[in-house]
Amino acid sequence: MNPIFTHARLAALLLPAAILAAAPQAQAPLEDESYQGEAPDRYAMVRALEGEVHVRKGDLDEWLTRGTPIAEGDVVESRGRGVLQLGDGTRVAFGGATRFTVAALFTDRKGERQVLLRLDHGRLRVLLGGQGESRLRLDTPSGSATCLDQGSFSLEADPDRVVRLKVLGGRVTFANDRNEARINAGERLTVYSPQDGLDRVRGFNTYDGDEFDRWSERAVVVPRGESWDKVPPELRYYADTLDTHGRWVRSDEFGWVWQPYGVAEDWRPYCDGRWAPYPGGMTWVSDEPWAYVAYHHGRWHWAAGLGWCWIPGVNYSPAWVAWNNTPGYCGWAPLGYYNTPCTWGYGAWRGGYAWNVVSINFINVANVRTRIYSDPRIIVSFNGPAGGRDLHAPWQRSPLMVSSVEFRNPGQIQTAFRPEVRRDRMVAYERQAQAATGRTILRHEMTPPPGRGPRPLGDGGPARAPFEVRRPDSAPARPVDPRSRVEERRPDPASARPVDPRSRVEERRPDPAPARPVDPRPRIEERRPDPAPARPAPRPEPAREKPREEKKHEEKKHE
Repeated sequence: MNPIFTHARLAALLLPAAILAAAPQAQAPLEDESYQGEAPDRYAMVRALEGEVHVRKGDLDEWLTRGTPIAEGDVVESRGRGVLQLGDGTRVAFGGATRFTVAALFTDRKGERQVLLRLDHGRLRVLLGGQGESRLRLDTPSGSATCLDQGSFSLEADPDRVVRLKVLGGRVTFANDRNEARINAGERLTVYSPQDGLDRVRGFNTYDGDEFDRWSERAVVVPRGESWDKVPPELRYYADTLDTHGRWVRSDEFGWVWQPYGVAEDWRPYCDGRWAPYPGGMTWVSDEPWAYVAYHHGRWHWAAGLGWCWIPGVNYSPAWVAWNNTPGYCGWAPLGYYNTPCTWGYGAWRGGYAWNVVSINFINVANVRTRIYSDPRIIVSFNGPAGGRDLHAPWQRSPLMVSSVEFRNPGQIQTAFRPEVRRDRMVAYERQAQAATGRTILRHEMTPPPGRGPRPLGDGGPARAPFEVRRPDSAPARPVDPRSRVEERRPDPASARPVDPRSRVEERRPDPAPARPVDPRPRIEERRPDPAPARPAPRPEPAREKPREEKKHEEKKHE
């Protein structure tokens, strides 16, 4: 059996009684439980970055980093250079002195999926992916370039509206107020204004290029390593950083899981980085090289003897964490496969939930890890009041929607935790996203499962998908019946007394139809019944050695 499953079960059983008593396991409110993230192609990853680059998200203007998700409406202004990675495999390289807007990512208009970029000035190099039938349109002050094939082209816009288009592969259509022209591979077009004629088409040698061309050729290459086949197809173009910064481990329970290299003993997910109040919710931004895919897709798990590992998942979230707050404090914990906070056996956490707790006044610091508490009294308080009557989980699992004003004044963030405020802000965000793109957040409407709490799967069908519907591509080769894991992974929330972990080390599944109850006391002489008659034949008694005096008496008698 794989060690990740064995140790995971043992670690769950080693929870201290005090922690279990303070951590209600019952069902969360339905609207919180139903959050299943967003479509993965609604965001782009920063694949490469060099030099000084800024990103503007609404009223926020900050440095762009490798861990910053790029969303619709973001404005990138570069003095350096970089590459954006889109979900379908498309890559967009940008040079210095460039400003462009990501206007739309795979919006569905009139039955067409389209990516729309707006180039104010500077230079972009586009290489279209091959996973879908989307088209990419790039608008400039003097016209629009549209690519329908798996092509490659570069577009440069000067501040005086002069536009230069070079097609390196496929075909590109350019249109302005006056005309429309189709430019083939190996051809270039120069346009001077929106009313200019599109007749300046010339051939060029595709080997000719400057330093940016040569850099972008290297930077847009996507290596296909081990992770390509270990993650869902939607994440393949994001996952190459996993190959060089971790290892894949096989789990009978979760399938393939990934473990990062080189993390410290006290490391846990969502501790090295910062929070950002982006429109979709508080977003985790980290400089760890694999941060984008592992913090915005999938879930985490901790197992004794193995450590932390990441379980691949499809949908996007600003951060797959549980949120909670107490007077003066704010905390978050990575969510596991079954939509509950991960447990952690290190230090002050001692097998309890892996809460990262900070003073509410320091939630907006640049490196939040320097402010995280390790006081067990503060950590355990985030599990909820011991012996409380409220059966709902004390934390929320949907994104925490915080405004930029609240983020700059952390004392006001407490408002965002109020259920009615959280619900209203999520509804407003969904409506805005639908109006802008024609799409909604992926939310699964469900009915409350019967019984005391939620189950991964029920006898009569799925009561709730674990954290999303598992894809066949990422499922284990040997299917595991999820119903057989229910009692192993989900302790009964109504259990009155803690389970002695020593009594479960040799746990086995019970016989589905036992003939009679089994005496739990050990039976040393227990044997299977003999098929022979019930009354065994009497055994002959062994010969008894005669005493020495009796032997002498018999010898004299014979004489």
